[in-house]
Amino acid sequence: MISLKVRGCNVDILPIVKGLVSETEKIREAYGGYEAYSAALGIEEIMAIKCRDEIEGIQELSEIDMVYVHHLSKFGEIETPTPAFCELIDLCTKDSIEVIPLDMNNEEFTEMYILTVKTLEFVREHRLAKKGMKRSFDMSSPESFAISWDDYLNKVKGYEKVSRKREAYIASQITDIAKYRHSLLAVIEAERVYSVVEHLKRGDDDGKVSPL
Repeated sequence: MISLKVRGCNVDILPIVKGLVSETEKIREAYGGYEAYSAALGIEEIMAIKCRDEIEGIQELSEIDMVYVHHLSKFGEIETPTPAFCELIDLCTKDSIEVIPLDMNNEEFTEMYILTVKTLEFVREHRLAKKGMKRSFDMSSPESFAISWDDYLNKVKGYEKVSRKREAYIASQITDIAKYRHSLLAVIEAERVYSVVEHLKRGDDDGKVSPL
């Protein structure tokens, strides 16, 4: 957990690893006592998770996602949608609390992605996935792997730009929420957290970071 003071709001950022079932324990331990809760998801993703029992069909994984799951499964059971996000949304729903989206909505993200990722970069995904199966990553912890995996994907310039734009957007959303809330729990993928925190520190003179 990383704690910051942003515009007078006590912000706790909880890094999670996408897909790993055991990460739900982090959510259960952190939940409670906050004025607001947020997740690094778009509004449509939050609604889909909230209503996932009513949605038929199995979420399809991309080739890149399947390689990620292959490596991450060494740390335990994997599920989609991301269990940590599901747990946060379920707990908030039970308490009649709306989870605030930190990420772009589908239309915004699609437009940004099209303008950022070149066609030649997109078609390299198969080769990226194939090499990723054989590549060695930092497997010292789930978080280390997630960051190592993200660094690998971001060798593609377009993907790296998408990551940076998402991080800046998430930080801006946290700053906006801080204007009218006294305390906030923000659940964000481990690989995005460092940059989000740096954005917050640069954007707020009161942003002091200290590990809990």
